[in-house]
Amino acid sequence: MRVLIISLVISFFSTLVYSSQPTTKEFMANIESPKYDEYLYGLESGLDWANELTYREHKLEIFCKPNDLEVSASLLKDFIKKEIADNASFYKKYENEPLVGLAFRNSYIDNFSCQ
Repeated sequence: MRVLIISLVISFFSTLVYSSQPTTKEFMANIESPKYDEYLYGLESGLDWANELTYREHKLEIFCKPNDLEVSASLLKDFIKKEIADNASFYKKYENEPLVGLAFRNSYIDNFSCQ
């Protein structure tokens, strides 16, 4: 029994894969696949929490996303594609850097302006 438990624990930890943030180039190369969908949802969740915290502590909203908006990976990808296309020279210059989060934030500010 002890051998079985040890084997299960070892197999569990040996299947874990470390994944870092994708570079802009990697992300754009895979944008039509679901490869980074969970990453996008993580960015969205983190940005929502940051917006909430900033509002609670400083009465400042980073963006004003409608509460009833259903956010899909497809919509998030469209936002990021537009941001990268609108600022192509910047993102091309830094294509080997993990700037998807920056593009994500900038796209939210553009699409959900509080003004």
